[in-house]
Amino acid sequence: MKQGEQIWLAGIMGTLLFSLILSLAPLLDIAPIRLALWTGGFVTLNLTVASLSGYILEFLIGVGLAWVYDRFWPRSFRQVAHSGMAFGALSWLFMMIIGLPLFDAVSPVVQHGYVLGPGAFLWRLGFMAPVLWLVASLAYGLTVSYLLSLRFPSFNP
Repeated sequence: MKQGEQIWLAGIMGTLLFSLILSLAPLLDIAPIRLALWTGGFVTLNLTVASLSGYILEFLIGVGLAWVYDRFWPRSFRQVAHSGMAFGALSWLFMMIIGLPLFDAVSPVVQHGYVLGPGAFLWRLGFMAPVLWLVASLAYGLTVSYLLSLRFPSFNP
């Protein structure tokens, strides 16, 4: 498997796991975290189209983060798990401090009142929402770290 294909696989699998964990929010008595709608709201205000385009953007962002991990993340950690968890925790912290407040300020779906802005550290969604996002971010980081550490055989003749 070529390096680019491995990055795509790691990003998609990490994002699948991230989205699956966030989708468990209602089962854990946490307000639903509609990340696809939030992301797709930058494309259109039609909520159905925003959700569909949001999933595409979500996976592209996941692949982009996997590329950032592969190219720029230091490999000085002794184990793959430490590296992945550190990447996941750093991405969570970035989103909580910079990403979500910026989303509140510029998102059309929030500005037009279609969705409630989550606020820094998801404070408008309750105490457990940022904890669930942290678990999802750690799972994403672990998945990407593990899949990029594997050396798949090449099937090219």
